[in-house]
Amino acid sequence: MNKLVQSRLFHCGISFCYYSWRVIFPISTEIEMKNATKSFLPNVVPAKIFMPVLLSMFLFIGTFFGYILPKVEAHLMDRKREMIHALSESAMSSIRYYAALAEKKSITVEDAQKQAIAHLRSLRYGPEGKDYFWINDTHPTMIMHPYRPDLEGRDVTDTKDPAGKKLFLAFLETVKETGGGYVDYHWQWQDEPARIFSKISFVEEYRPWHWIVGTGVYVEDVRAQIARITERMTYIFLGILALIAILSVYIVWQGASGESHRLEMEESLRKSENKYRLLAETAREIILLFDSNLNISYANTAWKRISGYALAEMMHMSIIDMIPVEQQEAFQAKILQINNDEPDDYLLETTFFLKNTRTIIVEVTFAKLETAEQFSTFLMTARDITEKKKIEAQTKMQQEQLMQTDKMISLGTLVSGVAHEINNPISSVMLNIQVFDKLWRAVQPILDKHYELNGELAVGTMEYPQLRERMPRLLLYSQEGVERVKRIVGDLKDFSGQRPSDHRETVNLNQVVEKAVGLISSLIKKATSNFEVVYAENLPTIQGNSQRLSQVVINLLVNGCQALTDHSQSIRITTAYIEESEEVFLEIRDAGAGMSAEVLSRIKDPFFTTKRDSSGTGLGLSISDTIVRNHGGWLDFSSELHRGTTATILLPRYSSDEVTGRMI
Repeated sequence: MNKLVQSRLFHCGISFCYYSWRVIFPISTEIEMKNATKSFLPNVVPAKIFMPVLLSMFLFIGTFFGYILPKVEAHLMDRKREMIHALSESAMSSIRYYAALAEKKSITVEDAQKQAIAHLRSLRYGPEGKDYFWINDTHPTMIMHPYRPDLEGRDVTDTKDPAGKKLFLAFLETVKETGGGYVDYHWQWQDEPARIFSKISFVEEYRPWHWIVGTGVYVEDVRAQIARITERMTYIFLGILALIAILSVYIVWQGASGESHRLEMEESLRKSENKYRLLAETAREIILLFDSNLNISYANTAWKRISGYALAEMMHMSIIDMIPVEQQEAFQAKILQINNDEPDDYLLETTFFLKNTRTIIVEVTFAKLETAEQFSTFLMTARDITEKKKIEAQTKMQQEQLMQTDKMISLGTLVSGVAHEINNPISSVMLNIQVFDKLWRAVQPILDKHYELNGELAVGTMEYPQLRERMPRLLLYSQEGVERVKRIVGDLKDFSGQRPSDHRETVNLNQVVEKAVGLISSLIKKATSNFEVVYAENLPTIQGNSQRLSQVVINLLVNGCQALTDHSQSIRITTAYIEESEEVFLEIRDAGAGMSAEVLSRIKDPFFTTKRDSSGTGLGLSISDTIVRNHGGWLDFSSELHRGTTATILLPRYSSDEVTGRMI
């Protein structure tokens, strides 16, 4: 069916090209006869126009039917093979699941096989939900077939397809050679025994049970898809060809009347010259004419008004003198491109000096004018975008703030979800470790007695005395590791929770620092081997948002780690209480690269960053400063170049009747 459709549509396209050619030539001949007195229309014009079109269409037809369609068919077939392979692996995973239950003695092997058969019998897929799996053994005997229950329990050794192929023996040979593979044969169409089609199946053996599990696709499905693609593409091609033929006729017709139209246009241009000059003078945009030496020859009224220069003054000026030095090279390069007729967008953003020493930002477009003079003449149109740039800068800042906020919200949602998903398996592992510990304690006396009686006992590759000594430690280390993971997960959930910015609670700054350090402990270990935290005892609490304060501590620690240039350089965190001002104190000191006075003065400005090349946004410290100020506190930095940086946070204590901690 696929080959027949391709053949018919191919001949249809060829016929269309032929008759289009026959239609074009009489039309072009008629045009030539009517315009025989016009020497500008050569006899070969129609052929020059139409032959490339015909050649392109023939090449398209050959490429489409000879190369693209076979490739598409092969690709679709490969995708189908990959699909049934993946589906077979899924079915084998289900069988392994039931077999694992039997190995654990949860169910008997017989029950496991029954449940696996019932599960595979119920599985369906495909466009109509009728594609299926079957099972036979290596005898071969049919174990399960959802559409051929009459074969179940029967010996299918001699079962043949209409072509005489003993397909079940072919399945057996395939799995014996490779453990699994593809087999071509003929079989009934899904649940319709009267319809027989070619089929490709992937079969794989589950060796413990000697089961061969298979599923397949019908070649007819792929051929039907190719037929539909062929039909659609051919109709599209014929439509395009028809449109091109119509356009070719139109081009020939227009060529016959082109000279007359050109003369009319020249007359119209001569009559409208004064009108265009008037438009230039009354335009709000800046219009300048200058030669290839960049000397100005004309300026419209708008530029005279904006710049303050008179035309007489500009006649002795070069346009390059009105542009800042750092932008002159780009301006001259643009003019050189245009003068050499190189491909370009002819658009440039630059700055112009005005007579009153002010500057404006302009968006400039260029055009090269054809003249009879020795030097080229360029037309420049400029639009003042100074205010627009200011608005764009403000908008960009707002957008970056919104993007950063949205990113942090999304990250918090993701972290919270991951932490929630980890909790369940971690809890299961903790319970399992407790079970293993009880089992070891119960088994140990038995093993001790066996060792005393026999004198030798090895468990795996380990001697029993060594195992007896190491096992309690292994269980203890596992328990401690799982508890640490659970604690980190809890800190992540607490940190990523989406609490309102105005949420207030009683906060212990020591706990905030401890959780922040735990969350980025891997980054700290990678950055330095000299890390220290000094917690104040009996530190008073503060009123605030623990999540926001954790964000501040993490930002400061990350900046400190990034400032280190050597793994031996230190980072020290100190918390304390200042009794005189009743403020809780936090200091993060690093011995890294430090900052210059100029950088230090701008460090809390929004979007100021020295890490732009590494995707820094310049928002971290600005946001941290805002968070601290919203808590009624104060964030300050001191730094010396090449000697390190100290970040200091002061926050008001929650109440004055608490027991004060250590003072500084």
